[in-house]
Amino acid sequence: MNIKPLDQITRRILEQYDKSPEGWSVLSDSKGNVIILGPRSRYRLKLIPLSPNEYTGVGVGMEKSERITRMVEGASPFGFRPVSRQEAKELFGAMSQAGRVDRRVIQGLLGRRPISIKEIMEIKPETLLGGPVIAHPDLSSISRRQRELDEKLAREAEKLFRRKYPLRAGIYG
Repeated sequence: MNIKPLDQITRRILEQYDKSPEGWSVLSDSKGNVIILGPRSRYRLKLIPLSPNEYTGVGVGMEKSERITRMVEGASPFGFRPVSRQEAKELFGAMSQAGRVDRRVIQGLLGRRPISIKEIMEIKPETLLGGPVIAHPDLSSISRRQRELDEKLAREAEKLFRRKYPLRAGIYG
């Protein structure tokens, strides 16, 4: 098992996404577990939040799992999709007024082809929709292998956190 720091594994995932932005799925739970399924690769991440938008952690490539593949069947694929200013305005307006958005609006946005990072940099959209991310209560509960993997990744993520952020780690004992 080749466990890598989050920045290294994220770079690899983004390179693969950039080459082929279609056919991705992302699952996450509230315990810092993330599973990323690409067309030709799969990854399991363990995240430790540093701030609301910043994480450290580790990740590893995974073998194919039919159980996990079944969990994402029928879901819209993950990806980055440009959204016009008007569409974003309508989307946020509907969410703030009704607390929810018409299913057809969401299906229309998610029905668009995801674009690569390279395309994002070229067209520089005003607004970008990223997702969907499938929420799960506890990804380590999927199987005994996932639970064992979670334990290994948690230990490695903690070691990395203590090494990279000793002052922050000291606060938490």
